[in-house]
Amino acid sequence: MTNVNELCETKQKNQTVRKELFEAKKLYKSKEYDKALEIYESHFNEHPELLNNWDRIFYSWSIYQIYIKNQEDETQLFEYTELITELISQADLNNAPVCAYTLSVFRVLNVLKENSDWEYMIYWLDKLNPDLLDEKQGQGHDIVFASNREKYYNFASKAYLECGDYEGCIEVSKRALNSLSNFTNNSDVWYNWRIAKSLKELNQNEEALKYLEEVSKVKRDWFVAKEIAENYYILNDTENAKKYITDAVLTNDPDMIKVNLYYLIYKILKDEDEELALLHAEYFTAIKLEGDARIPEEIEDLMIDEDELDIKDLKHRIKDYWSEYKFTGQELQYGTITKVFEHGKSGFITSVNDESFYFKSFDFKDRRQFMKEGQYVSFYIQKGFDKSKNRQTVNAVNVKRGE
Repeated sequence: MTNVNELCETKQKNQTVRKELFEAKKLYKSKEYDKALEIYESHFNEHPELLNNWDRIFYSWSIYQIYIKNQEDETQLFEYTELITELISQADLNNAPVCAYTLSVFRVLNVLKENSDWEYMIYWLDKLNPDLLDEKQGQGHDIVFASNREKYYNFASKAYLECGDYEGCIEVSKRALNSLSNFTNNSDVWYNWRIAKSLKELNQNEEALKYLEEVSKVKRDWFVAKEIAENYYILNDTENAKKYITDAVLTNDPDMIKVNLYYLIYKILKDEDEELALLHAEYFTAIKLEGDARIPEEIEDLMIDEDELDIKDLKHRIKDYWSEYKFTGQELQYGTITKVFEHGKSGFITSVNDESFYFKSFDFKDRRQFMKEGQYVSFYIQKGFDKSKNRQTVNAVNVKRGE
């Protein structure tokens, strides 16, 4: 008889719990998240086996609304997101519209990115299956936002590189390039960039250069040219290293952020042209002293007289040298500006041989008032890349008023 009574009591208790869990679901749908959460927490702590899959899903959404959605306390954010990953599984966003599991983990990943906590990020990335993430891009005012799957790969590629897991970075970056249909903000370029950086760290410099070539088609930034030059330097290919050094030096970026470029140039030139190498070592030193930064022992051993350094003169001499070096052996071209676009950022030049060349405003090296249609100019030509048409181009550079 005792067993029968116990069974009846258990059944009645279970019915009461089910009724309360049903009430919690109604409370959630009424947006009374705190009351719903109280019921779910109580029953989960006392008898978790009575919560079915839907109870766990609504419990997770209650946690999300109270502790995750606008959470500023990182400890609580991590703690409750961990709980959600134990309560439910990641939903397949290719079939489901939304997932508390995925939203919560991405909230954590965003915080870790802000904190540059790459090692802890890898722990959380392991909780996501990228194949279950959708490729639906967000739309804003003239902005396209990355899909969940692309965001995952962006986080993973960066995190593995920053943690020094170069093989992991290469693997996840290649998966991104192979699995994503669309890329935002040149993310495909950055995957190639991180693969190249990782390959260099693994002493696979020739392979790294193949990926850097893809990057350089789209990005003409100084640090891309420097990275290419450094790989050639490691391979003892001084001529190609100097070719890319030229592009890096001649950008208009502040030399404070390019300071290590001049240290690299010193190392490339020291066995070839001691005087020219010293010039770059002096400029490197002058920039470092302005920022009160530490100078490498190799440069300190040169015994540079810091009181004699004229940073403006050094900069001028270095720019003049590389400007001349860049176009050594090239024929100076002449033509007329036949089109300047309304935005003033680019245009076309028709050469005396009736060839048309695209140019960008930053390649116009004269006073801006002379960048106008009908202006006779001199210029050199240089390979470029038209990403919109996915093809190589030949552009006009170092454009000046013709004589």
